[in-house]
Amino acid sequence: MISVMEKESLNSESTGNLHKFFYPESLVVIGVSIKRLNLGQIILTNNHRIGCKARIYGVGKEAGDLNGVPVFADVRDLPETPDVAIIITPAKTIPGVMRACAEKGIRHVVIESGGFSEYSSSSRSLEDEVLAIARQNGIRIIGPNCIGTICLEHRLMMPFVFSQGNVQPGSVSIVTQSGGVGDTLLKIVNENHVFFNKFIATGNKLDLDEVDFLEYLIQDESTKAIIMYLEGFSRGRAFFEAAMKSPKPIIVYKSNRYPMSAKIAQSHTAALSASDEVVSAALNQAAAIRVNSEDELMVAAKSLKLPAMGGKRLAVLSRSGGHAVVTVDACAQYGFELVEFPEEFLKKIGTLYNTNVIAHQNPLDLGEIFDYTIFTRILEETMAADGIDGIIFNHNYQSSYEAQMSRTFLDGVKKLVEENRRPVAVTLISDAREVLDITMNHPYPTFTMPHHSVRALWTRWDYTRRRERRDSRGLPEDYPVRWNDIEKVREVCREDERIPLTDEALVICAAAGMEPVRHTVIRGADGLRNIGLRYPVAVKLLSRDASHKTDVGGVMLNIASETEAAEAIAAMTAAVRGKQKSISIDGFLVQEMAAQGEEFFVGARRDASFGPIVMAGLGGVFIELFKDRSIRLAPVTKNEAEDMLRQLTAYPLLRGYRGRPVMDIRALTECICRVSNLITKAPYIDEIDLNPVIMHPEGQGVSIVDSRVFFR
Repeated sequence: MISVMEKESLNSESTGNLHKFFYPESLVVIGVSIKRLNLGQIILTNNHRIGCKARIYGVGKEAGDLNGVPVFADVRDLPETPDVAIIITPAKTIPGVMRACAEKGIRHVVIESGGFSEYSSSSRSLEDEVLAIARQNGIRIIGPNCIGTICLEHRLMMPFVFSQGNVQPGSVSIVTQSGGVGDTLLKIVNENHVFFNKFIATGNKLDLDEVDFLEYLIQDESTKAIIMYLEGFSRGRAFFEAAMKSPKPIIVYKSNRYPMSAKIAQSHTAALSASDEVVSAALNQAAAIRVNSEDELMVAAKSLKLPAMGGKRLAVLSRSGGHAVVTVDACAQYGFELVEFPEEFLKKIGTLYNTNVIAHQNPLDLGEIFDYTIFTRILEETMAADGIDGIIFNHNYQSSYEAQMSRTFLDGVKKLVEENRRPVAVTLISDAREVLDITMNHPYPTFTMPHHSVRALWTRWDYTRRRERRDSRGLPEDYPVRWNDIEKVREVCREDERIPLTDEALVICAAAGMEPVRHTVIRGADGLRNIGLRYPVAVKLLSRDASHKTDVGGVMLNIASETEAAEAIAAMTAAVRGKQKSISIDGFLVQEMAAQGEEFFVGARRDASFGPIVMAGLGGVFIELFKDRSIRLAPVTKNEAEDMLRQLTAYPLLRGYRGRPVMDIRALTECICRVSNLITKAPYIDEIDLNPVIMHPEGQGVSIVDSRVFFR
């Protein structure tokens, strides 16, 4: 399998080379039978029938002619060197076919055959052989175990399923790791009037992967939005960096989220999944839209056809009181505000229709109205009203006599939205056949339940907000680090073959600009004389065998005198020696007690796929209980660090909850940035954990009292 390092070295050239996979001038399908229907014959026939703009050839066991397309017995017999070869022969034959392609000068190959690492780990040697041939001959590969690409502009159709005929080219392109899920996505996007432009199924990602195609589609002028189905990331950090630069919306449907599904994904595609928390953090930071189902994917895709939302103030117009209530519940779930209609607005709509039953309020119940021109007028007045960012219109109707009027109404909605640049999410509530017909055939995006309409507006608002934050994030600050101090600790740990002790971890913090509370290290109680610290103090065990000191009774706080400190040391020593497992005593850390405050934590580690990440959240003894934390890929800017804190459930504590003082958010933000800077610059640090970081009132900083560091 190609390494990440090799992938990065090839990356600079791959985007330009990918063009041939979508716009080949000539194409050969290898594995075609002229006597019986097989997958190779389906691919060749599809492209011939739909009018592929490439010159098409076939290669099979026997030469001949298939519906006017010449089929040869050997690749080397072809009258020209094709731009792309599609191979669909048994896996064991692929190395020989690859050598023949190399001899012919073919440089773009799609291997649709299965039977590789998705089948068994022993088949990886076969993949390695195929990849070695490709690298030796400058061949780029899609697959194996895939269904290739589709380019509607070029009338190119690589999948081995019968083509449904003419499909209207759109502006959304799809990248999928699974051919089966990809085939489903092709169906549902067209059924929802979201037409695609290009399609890529990456399969086992032996060579080219999702990052290569993401970078290609970002540059592709025909692609305006990108949909991706992924089970794992080949190069998480490279994916993140590409997404961070994308001017186009990226919708990611990422499965393989839990250990149970990871086992299946491993057997299916040999996909190794990053922590789902890290995936969500990376996508959030890069302003990609994450969805967790096909329904959510289509809601997101259709939401992108609506104008951007400037805020979260909604107006709900509904032909059903019950559906209005359901809509309000959904609005509350997504944090929308239902604005009070201005008096002027209410007076205006009062002139449009009369009612003695329904109150004029938000939601506005339109159940008494059957004149569609009034619907349009009310919608027009709502768009013109101040303080409204988006509108939901619940349209329930009888298709037997309102079908044509509803289509005319949607035409009017489309025109009003284009003129006013305010989004209107229309919920269609009618019989299934009617809703399906409009969904498939009307160009204005509609939704089938109020919750979907609300989610669509939330997705549109959330994407706009995160995109603005991403694009205005600034640059991470370059904090100075005393590298010599860290190297001394690292050298000692390397010689002793151990992790840093707490005092050494605090030296690393200080070297990175995070000065810990005053402390000293002693060997035993005799060292307490003239320690130069103010009581009360904390006494902590230093042991290379106990990274979690509290688990072995190795932490005592609020010690008021030298006598109490000596008693604490004696008690710790007795407790450690009483353990069944031998625990060494390397000394004792004596620290001045920090002033009371709110306990948070800041940490960083290296993710196998996404590289260095930084975390922050509620700390102390509650860190594992509440798991209130936010994650970003490092390095982070101050804006991103502040956003991490705003994301926390415990954020109100920092803002002065119920009479508590406002905490020094600026100091905690700088701590996050410095930890982020350290994990990014020091590749030999695998993990760093500051817990707790005690926050003090605004202007009084934070106290670093404990740390753990793990070297690689």
